[in-house]
Amino acid sequence: MDTPRFVITIGRQFGSGGRELGHKLAEMFDIPYYDKELISAASKESGIDSEYFEKAEEQGPINLLRALTANLTLYGGSLGAENALAGENIFKFQSDVIRDVAHAGSCVIVGRCADYILRNEPVCISTFIYASDDDRIARVMRCHGAKSPKEALEMMRKTDRKRAGYYNFYTDRTWGAATTYDICIDSSVLGIERTAELLRHYVEQRIAIATAAAR
Repeated sequence: MDTPRFVITIGRQFGSGGRELGHKLAEMFDIPYYDKELISAASKESGIDSEYFEKAEEQGPINLLRALTANLTLYGGSLGAENALAGENIFKFQSDVIRDVAHAGSCVIVGRCADYILRNEPVCISTFIYASDDDRIARVMRCHGAKSPKEALEMMRKTDRKRAGYYNFYTDRTWGAATTYDICIDSSVLGIERTAELLRHYVEQRIAIATAAAR
């Protein structure tokens, strides 16, 4: 029997190595990896500039709405009921793209409430990656341009606050809470390579269970 279609979704603290783990899992299972590609696809599908999709996560739903209102007012527009730039519609466009790529075949999707959007998929394996502050600070300084531990810590807190606000606003779940995901793991305990192996084993077991159930 063929392997059932499956999706691995990755929620993550900023600086925890979630994206790196996503790439490694995609390579291990030889499946597509989606992150910022979803923004490009949603932009193309909706005809809305990609910057609005980027701002949806960067600014959070309330600040995004304020920014869009100011922008439209500046150029003589208005926010009506059918306005395609409403935060809810931007979320819907992106959600449609996420469902499309998930239905097209097995894949890894990072962020963007994918675990919630795909909650009714037969085999959606939702993960949340966190790490110690020291490990995250080192990674943020190495990979995200922070010049000092203090700056890195500020970036971490600011980004996590925005991610939590976005996720909690659009779902009925709590970002980062253990009960929200299938598996939460501290990547700083085993390191990225061994954490990826542990997750691979978990995913393989989930696939095996789904395959047996389909017989």
